[in-house]
Amino acid sequence: MQIIFRTFTAIAFLAIGYWVSTMLFSDKEDEKKNPRSRVATSGGKGKKSGKSKSTKSTGGNVVHKNRGQETTVSELIPLDYQVHLQTQGIVRPRTETKLNALVPGNIKHISKKLQDGAFFKKGDLLVELDPTDYASKIITAKASVARAQASLAQEKARAAQALRNWQDIGFDEEPNDLVLRKPQLNEASANVAAQQAGLDKAVRDLDRTKIYAPFDGRIRKRNVGPGESIGANSSLAEIYTTDYAEIRLPLSARQLTQIDINEQGDQAIPVDLTDALDEKNLTIWKAVVKHVEGELDETSRELNVIAHIADPFGTTNSHPPLRMNQPVKASITAKTIKDAFVINRKFLYGANEILLVEDGEILRKEIDIAWSTPDSIITTDTYLAGKLLATSRINYAKTGTPINVTEDEKKNEKVTEPEAKKSKDFTKASVTSTAK
Repeated sequence: MQIIFRTFTAIAFLAIGYWVSTMLFSDKEDEKKNPRSRVATSGGKGKKSGKSKSTKSTGGNVVHKNRGQETTVSELIPLDYQVHLQTQGIVRPRTETKLNALVPGNIKHISKKLQDGAFFKKGDLLVELDPTDYASKIITAKASVARAQASLAQEKARAAQALRNWQDIGFDEEPNDLVLRKPQLNEASANVAAQQAGLDKAVRDLDRTKIYAPFDGRIRKRNVGPGESIGANSSLAEIYTTDYAEIRLPLSARQLTQIDINEQGDQAIPVDLTDALDEKNLTIWKAVVKHVEGELDETSRELNVIAHIADPFGTTNSHPPLRMNQPVKASITAKTIKDAFVINRKFLYGANEILLVEDGEILRKEIDIAWSTPDSIITTDTYLAGKLLATSRINYAKTGTPINVTEDEKKNEKVTEPEAKKSKDFTKASVTSTAK
């Protein structure tokens, strides 16, 4: 009895399996014979589509789309693009020199302005030496001048007496120079000039005991102290000018194609300087390119242009100080590219190809790059005016491939009136900031 029951059960399972497999096979055959079997439902009622199109339910209506990839687009509009050359350099003083003593002596006084980092004006008294010895030399020199003048007067008298004696004797020929004592007279006259020169030097040496600032500047390093004995040409301090500073900015051969430089220095090309050490420092210092070096760098083959920044320490205006030896980033205002198209690098395919959308199809377009930045490329291809640039990454991007254009999601969002006003204000602020 158990054998019969088991046999019956096995036959029943086999029959059920055969029926299920038959139904599944039948459904697949129907799909192969009739591929137009996509059903879109709306409001609980089914509708069958007889076309090879995908459908999308939106608010009770069936929206049909052509099969293909999707992309957002942006219209290409020509504009004038201002080229800015990015480079960097080190702030250097225009003139730096050593403040030297011209005469030896003991330091009697040092000005408070002769301190490391102190500012000074042209003509300020910085160091004074003990003048006693030099005052004595003036007195001695004056005595020497007086003796020489007396000797000259005596020689003049002797020459006049010699001429009278010659005439009284009755010689017919003219007296020679020796008779008239002209060599002695010339010697006495030269001695007076020499002694006067010595007096003048003594006066100058006395004046040189006071060392004055040769220009408006700042002390880099003081080398002497009060009471110190120094010799001639001793370095008292290292100083530099503060009227303006210089920055040597290297430009590559590619960058030089975008800037016009006058070799004679008759120019003032605007430059914006920013701090290269502190990215949080938003200060922008205004400078100008005045002249250019006459030779390329032997290693990099770059050309250095010289930018000037007036009053780098802000002594006469309110801008923050720009210190010597400070590294800065520079943005040089160069040429303006007319009717240019600015394309973000992320929309490039390869080195110089972009994707356009024309008549619902992809068009691969090679472009000539007039200029490029780390983020964008700039072209002047007139064909691009008014064209639609594909701004979504597309996997299969062959020319002629069908493409569906979709709106940007942000454009589909509903914007309230306060948000729209805020957006306009933000755009206006951004434009103002860029213009500055």
